[in-house]
Order: sequence, then structure tokens, then C-alpha cells
Amino acid sequence: MSPSLTRRKGCASQALLAGVLCLLLQACSQAPLAPTVSVAPSVPELTPPISVDNTPPATPPITASHTPAEYRQLAARHVYEQHASQLYSGPMPPLLQAVGVLDIEIGAQGEVRGLNWLRAPTHVPEVMRQIEQLVHRAAPYPAPLNLRSVTYTDTWLWHHSGRFQLHTLSEGQLGESGISNAQAPKRPTTRRSAVSQPSVVTGKCSDPKPTYC
Repeated sequence: MSPSLTRRKGCASQALLAGVLCLLLQACSQAPLAPTVSVAPSVPELTPPISVDNTPPATPPITASHTPAEYRQLAARHVYEQHASQLYSGPMPPLLQAVGVLDIEIGAQGEVRGLNWLRAPTHVPEVMRQIEQLVHRAAPYPAPLNLRSVTYTDTWLWHHSGRFQLHTLSEGQLGESGISNAQAPKRPTTRRSAVSQPSVVTGKCSDPKPTYC
């Protein structure tokens, strides 16, 4: 082989090697591409609308009562309507958990202005609180149009079950014989019996009396 041919082959081998090295250097110099992460477009957070209670306040019914006694009848029916689920049905048993006599002052708009116990069942303070809560929750009462404000008195007859009756609308009370006061035969009216009140017996009393015991 001639020296010139050998030199040519050597040059070709060197050129090929140099080309391979250049390709390797270029491949190493290129940084790897970061993986593509798809980001979902942000959705604006919706603020729920603010609910506004446009219900008008309760308007009390209007009554043309001229006396506290007339108003007591309307107020008692109003309490019965507002607390129908807590009423005791039928004549009440001989022994009651509590009997309370309460003065209730009602304002011109039917609001409760004040309470005053004339005969408080202090032996059951929890019953006193429940009665006061029932009175307040029944507001507004019928507005006393002709009286502007009125104070009426009613007697709360409270059973051990938590149910009650008002003396104004009471269905009577069973006696020891099982006959209610309302069903018992009436005696001839005398001057003394005409002014006496029906007897109501509680667990704190030993004997029935002509007045609330």
C-alpha cells in the first residue's frame, strides 16, 4: 500500500472520530426538558347570595274588650291556640303538681309588660319558670284597643305530665269519686256558695278547701 493511501485512510478515520465526538458533546450539552404539567384554568369562587328575611313582624289581633274579665276570656283562648300541644285534655285528676295564680300585664301592642305571682307554686320553681316562658312565647296577645293596656288574672292548673289548663277554660277536676266538678250534681245556690270558688287540690294540700289550696 502506498504511503499516500495510508495517509488518506488515517485522515478519514480521524475526521469520523471527530464527528462522533462532536455529536456526543452536543447531546450532553443539551439540558433535559422538564415534563409539561397542565394547569386547569382557575374558576372564580361564587359567593352565595345573602338571604334577607322580609317577613313582616307578627301583627297582634285587636279586641274590643272593655273590662279585664272580658279580656281574660280572649287571652285564655289565645294561650290555648299558641300551646295546643301542651293542653291537658278532659277533667284534671284530683291531685295536681301545681296551682298558680298569675297577674299578666299586656300592653297596647299585645306585648307582655310584666308578670306578678299572686299565688306562686314555690315548691316547684321549675314549673313557675315554664309557666312564665309559656306566657312570653304566646305574645303578641290580642291588642286591648279600648283598654290601651290591661292586667288580667288567671289560674294555671299544672299536671305532673307537664300539661296544663287555665281555670278560665278548665274542663273541671275529678273528685275522689271520679266525677268531675263540672259533672257533679249542683246544690241549691246559697248566698255563701255563690261567691265561693271551685276547689282545686294539689299534692301539697291535705284536704280540699273552698278556695285554691
